[in-house]
Parts: sequence; C-alpha cells; structure tokens
Amino acid sequence: MNPYPSFYVVGAPKSGTTSLYHYLRSHPQLFLPRRKELLYFCTDLHFRFPLLSTDQFLSYYRGASPHRLAGEVSVWNLLSAEAPRRIGQSRPDARIIALLRSPADMLHSLFQNHVFNRNENLTDFAAALDAEGERRKGKNISPVIRCPLEGLFYSEVARYAGQLRRYYAVFPRDHVLVIFFEDFAADPAGVYRSVLQFLQVDDRHRPEFRVYNARKTVRSTWLRDWMVGAPAAVRRLTRWLLPHHSKARDWLEQWLWQVNTRKVDAPKLEVGLRNRIISLYRDDIRDLETLTGRDLSHWLR
Repeated sequence: MNPYPSFYVVGAPKSGTTSLYHYLRSHPQLFLPRRKELLYFCTDLHFRFPLLSTDQFLSYYRGASPHRLAGEVSVWNLLSAEAPRRIGQSRPDARIIALLRSPADMLHSLFQNHVFNRNENLTDFAAALDAEGERRKGKNISPVIRCPLEGLFYSEVARYAGQLRRYYAVFPRDHVLVIFFEDFAADPAGVYRSVLQFLQVDDRHRPEFRVYNARKTVRSTWLRDWMVGAPAAVRRLTRWLLPHHSKARDWLEQWLWQVNTRKVDAPKLEVGLRNRIISLYRDDIRDLETLTGRDLSHWLR
C-alpha cells in the first residue's frame, strides 16, 4: 500500500484552505493529520528551518485507518515548482485541489497574516510591496520568518496560471480541481459537496460551515513574540521537553495560537494599491481565464 496521502490541497494562501481542511477532517471517510502545512514537498522554496524528513512526514499518517482516504493541506505547494513533481513521484494517482482568490484580495490578506505571525516586519502594505527588491537579495526580512522567503515576493505569489500548469503537466486534468474563493464563500455547502464528489466519498456529510482563519490579531504581542522568537536557551529546553513534530508540541503550539488570537474586521485595501496589483497581475489573470474557462473580469475591478 502506498503510504503517501491520496489527495492534496495545495493552496493558494488565504483562499479558504484552512476552512476546507477542517471540513474535510470532520468527514468519517477521510483522514487529515493533526497539523496543516507539513511543508514536505516544496523543497525548492527557502525556509530558515529544516523541512520534514520523509519519516517525519509519514509519521503524521501512521495509525490512519486503511479504509479512510488520506489527504494533506499545504498552501506553499502551489507556489513551489518542485512540489507537483515530488507529489507525482510519491503518488502518481493523487488528486489535487487548488483554491484561488483574486490577487489583490489574497495578497492584502496574506500581508495582514504575515504581520500577525511576524513573517512580515513591515506594517505598511505599500512598503512591503516596495521591499521586494531588497528581499530578493536577502535583506529586510523578519529574523523569525516561518514561511518561505518567497512568501514575501508579492509580485509572484498569486501568478496562478503558471502554478496550475505545473500540476496539469504532472496529473490528468480530471485529477485537478480548481475552486474559486468567491464561490466557496458564497456557497460553502455546495463547494464542499463538489469536493467530496471529486474525492469519490459520501457527499451527504455536512460539517459546521464556520469560517476558519479569518482576519485576526494577537491578544498579547509579548506571547506571540515569545512563541516565534524565544531565547535560545528556552528553545533548547522546549525541544528537550517537547520534541519537534511530537503530538504534545503540535497541540501546545496550536492551543497557544488559538488562545492568543481574536478576530477583527478586515481593513479595506486602498484603491491605489488595488489598481497597482491588478495592473501587475492583469496578463496572468487573462491567462488563467483561458486556462480554466472561467470569466474573471471581476478580479480586474
């Protein structure tokens, strides 16, 4: 039996992947690991920490019932050029799910999330867009960044057409499902049912369709900063008490983030910045229309 998951939700960031992860995890015929974003396949992206080894990755699936379809959710697998090939090598029959959101809205939301978890050391979106040149040279980057460095390259993250083509080059078209964020937000039950049909499991299951990972802020910046940038002695002690990728460590990290988070209203994107992003991505959006057969003219407004 192939030990690798059967299906992969590959991104994009801030496009509903966390909600879909929780909905799918509640389905009795599906198995998703206790942790989202396992970061195993995107080996071409640059992280400031080691990615999971094969044994560490597969350990998240040990004990899963053979009667349940296993899946994995990692948003940076869409941006990665290596991930489609590596997934295909590990699981040639895999099914791929990509959620896409208008570049302007996705990037603004991604920036806000980066600020929330200190991946982003700038608090002004326009300044972050302008800083990309420095960041491509390894400068002006948060010392505690936990996403790939490429996650700060806002001019590239939402170029979906090329990203999708890499998956179409590895997997048959009928093994790749593209979901648009606006459809998911308007009709989560209908989109969820289409995902279950795509995965060929019972489509009558209905979870609580609450929104996960909405716009948020921290209750305590001190606790957030301690979690992502604790002193070296504290990190060593924590690794000894709670080894990386242990269930206890995963649970504690998720619990601390949860209790230190509160929802807030999403700020509006300034018209000038929206137009700047639309201009940057206009050709790619038109290319995506051709690739998917979907009218995306509303993304250009």
